[in-house]
Amino acid sequence: MGEEATVERKVFISKIGTFFIVISIFFIIIFLASDVSRNDPGSHASATRAYIAAAVQAIQTRDIGSTQAAVNRQPTPTLVPVTAADTGNDILTYFPTFCLGSIGLLVGWAFRRIGAPAAKPGNRFEGIRKMQQKQREAKVKKEAAKKEKEAKKKAGG
Repeated sequence: MGEEATVERKVFISKIGTFFIVISIFFIIIFLASDVSRNDPGSHASATRAYIAAAVQAIQTRDIGSTQAAVNRQPTPTLVPVTAADTGNDILTYFPTFCLGSIGLLVGWAFRRIGAPAAKPGNRFEGIRKMQQKQREAKVKKEAAKKEKEAKKKAGG
Protein backbone atom coordinates (compact mmCIF):
# COMPACT_ATOMS: atom_id res chain seq x y z
CA MET A 1 0.00 0.00 0.00
CA GLY A 2 2.84 2.39 0.84
CA GLU A 3 4.63 1.54 -2.39
CA GLU A 4 1.63 2.55 -4.49
CA ALA A 5 1.69 6.00 -2.88
CA THR A 6 5.38 6.45 -3.71
CA VAL A 7 4.79 5.44 -7.33
CA GLU A 8 1.92 7.91 -7.61
CA ARG A 9 4.07 10.56 -5.93
CA LYS A 10 6.91 9.95 -8.38
CA VAL A 11 4.55 10.20 -11.32
CA PHE A 12 3.16 13.45 -9.90
CA ILE A 13 6.67 14.88 -9.46
CA SER A 14 7.46 13.84 -13.02
CA LYS A 15 4.38 15.69 -14.27
CA ILE A 16 5.41 18.80 -12.34
CA GLY A 17 8.80 18.57 -14.04
CA THR A 18 7.10 18.39 -17.44
CA PHE A 19 5.07 21.50 -16.51
CA PHE A 20 8.24 23.41 -15.61
CA ILE A 21 9.89 22.38 -18.87
CA VAL A 22 6.93 23.52 -20.99
CA ILE A 23 6.62 26.88 -19.19
CA SER A 24 10.38 27.42 -19.44
CA ILE A 25 10.33 26.78 -23.18
CA PHE A 26 7.64 29.47 -23.50
CA PHE A 27 9.81 31.91 -21.51
CA ILE A 28 12.77 31.26 -23.79
CA ILE A 29 10.56 31.69 -26.88
CA ILE A 30 9.38 35.05 -25.50
CA PHE A 31 13.01 36.09 -24.97
CA LEU A 32 13.96 35.09 -28.51
CA ALA A 33 10.91 36.82 -29.99
CA SER A 34 11.72 40.01 -28.10
CA ASP A 35 15.27 39.85 -29.46
CA VAL A 36 13.94 39.50 -33.00
CA SER A 37 11.58 42.44 -32.50
CA ARG A 38 14.46 44.59 -31.22
CA ASN A 39 16.46 43.83 -34.37
CA ASP A 40 13.53 44.64 -36.64
CA PRO A 41 14.56 47.42 -39.09
CA GLY A 42 11.05 48.88 -38.90
CA SER A 43 11.43 49.64 -35.20
CA HIS A 44 14.74 51.37 -35.89
CA ALA A 45 13.09 53.40 -38.64
CA SER A 46 10.46 54.71 -36.23
CA ALA A 47 13.17 55.53 -33.71
CA THR A 48 15.10 57.33 -36.45
CA ARG A 49 11.99 59.29 -37.39
CA ALA A 50 11.55 60.34 -33.78
CA TYR A 51 15.21 61.37 -33.60
CA ILE A 52 14.88 63.42 -36.80
CA ALA A 53 11.69 65.08 -35.55
CA ALA A 54 13.39 66.02 -32.28
CA ALA A 55 16.38 67.42 -34.18
CA VAL A 56 14.13 69.49 -36.46
CA GLN A 57 12.28 70.86 -33.43
CA ALA A 58 15.61 71.79 -31.86
CA ILE A 59 16.69 73.64 -35.00
CA GLN A 60 13.36 75.47 -35.23
CA THR A 61 13.55 76.42 -31.57
CA ARG A 62 17.10 77.71 -32.07
CA ASP A 63 16.09 79.77 -35.09
CA ILE A 64 13.07 81.29 -33.35
CA GLY A 65 15.16 81.90 -30.24
CA SER A 66 17.87 83.60 -32.27
CA THR A 67 15.37 85.98 -33.93
CA GLN A 68 13.89 86.86 -30.57
CA ALA A 69 17.34 87.22 -29.05
CA ALA A 70 18.37 89.59 -31.86
CA VAL A 71 15.36 91.81 -31.17
CA ASN A 72 16.15 91.90 -27.46
CA ARG A 73 19.91 92.11 -28.05
CA GLN A 74 20.63 88.89 -26.14
CA PRO A 75 23.04 86.06 -27.00
CA THR A 76 21.77 83.53 -29.51
CA PRO A 77 20.86 80.06 -28.17
CA THR A 78 22.86 76.98 -29.16
CA LEU A 79 21.60 73.53 -30.02
CA VAL A 80 21.35 71.01 -27.23
CA PRO A 81 22.34 67.54 -28.43
CA VAL A 82 19.33 65.28 -28.85
CA THR A 83 19.73 61.85 -27.27
CA ALA A 84 18.91 58.85 -29.39
CA ALA A 85 15.70 57.03 -28.51
CA ASP A 86 17.35 53.57 -28.79
CA THR A 87 19.81 53.22 -25.93
CA GLY A 88 20.59 49.54 -26.47
CA ASN A 89 19.60 48.55 -22.92
CA ASP A 90 16.41 46.85 -24.06
CA ILE A 91 17.94 43.43 -23.43
CA LEU A 92 17.87 44.16 -19.69
CA THR A 93 14.08 44.32 -19.78
CA TYR A 94 13.79 40.85 -21.35
CA PHE A 95 16.80 39.14 -19.75
CA PRO A 96 14.83 37.88 -16.70
CA THR A 97 12.62 35.84 -19.04
CA PHE A 98 15.72 34.05 -20.31
CA CYS A 99 16.96 33.46 -16.75
CA LEU A 100 13.57 32.16 -15.62
CA GLY A 101 13.41 29.90 -18.67
CA SER A 102 16.88 28.47 -18.03
CA ILE A 103 16.29 27.90 -14.33
CA GLY A 104 12.89 26.36 -15.06
CA LEU A 105 14.45 23.97 -17.57
CA LEU A 106 16.98 22.82 -14.99
CA VAL A 107 14.36 22.38 -12.26
CA GLY A 108 11.98 20.60 -14.65
CA TRP A 109 14.75 18.29 -15.86
CA ALA A 110 15.67 17.47 -12.24
CA PHE A 111 12.04 16.72 -11.34
CA ARG A 112 11.62 14.54 -14.43
CA ARG A 113 14.85 12.74 -13.59
CA ILE A 114 13.79 12.12 -9.98
CA GLY A 115 10.20 11.16 -10.58
CA ALA A 116 10.10 9.56 -14.01
CA PRO A 117 9.27 5.86 -14.04
CA ALA A 118 11.92 3.54 -15.40
CA ALA A 119 11.85 3.19 -19.15
CA LYS A 120 10.72 -0.14 -20.56
CA PRO A 121 13.25 -1.95 -22.71
CA GLY A 122 12.64 -1.21 -26.35
CA ASN A 123 12.09 -3.70 -29.14
CA ARG A 124 14.97 -2.24 -31.05
CA PHE A 125 17.31 -5.24 -30.71
CA GLU A 126 14.69 -7.90 -30.07
CA GLY A 127 15.74 -9.91 -33.12
CA ILE A 128 19.35 -10.02 -31.96
CA ARG A 129 18.28 -11.08 -28.45
CA LYS A 130 16.16 -13.91 -29.90
CA MET A 131 19.06 -15.11 -32.06
CA GLN A 132 21.40 -15.12 -29.04
CA GLN A 133 18.79 -17.01 -26.98
CA LYS A 134 18.44 -19.65 -29.74
CA GLN A 135 22.23 -20.02 -29.90
CA ARG A 136 22.39 -20.53 -26.13
CA GLU A 137 19.60 -23.13 -26.25
CA ALA A 138 21.29 -24.96 -29.13
CA LYS A 139 24.60 -24.94 -27.24
CA VAL A 140 22.93 -26.35 -24.10
CA LYS A 141 21.23 -29.09 -26.19
CA LYS A 142 24.54 -29.99 -27.85
CA GLU A 143 26.31 -30.24 -24.52
CA ALA A 144 23.46 -32.32 -23.06
CA ALA A 145 23.57 -34.65 -26.07
CA LYS A 146 27.35 -34.92 -25.81
CA LYS A 147 27.18 -35.79 -22.10
CA GLU A 148 24.43 -38.32 -22.77
CA LYS A 149 26.55 -39.94 -25.52
CA GLU A 150 29.58 -40.10 -23.22
CA ALA A 151 27.45 -41.56 -20.42
CA LYS A 152 26.15 -44.29 -22.79
CA LYS A 153 29.73 -45.07 -23.92
CA LYS A 154 30.87 -45.44 -20.36
CA ALA A 155 27.88 -47.55 -19.40
CA GLY A 156 28.05 -49.76 -22.51
CA GLY A 157 31.73 -50.08 -23.06
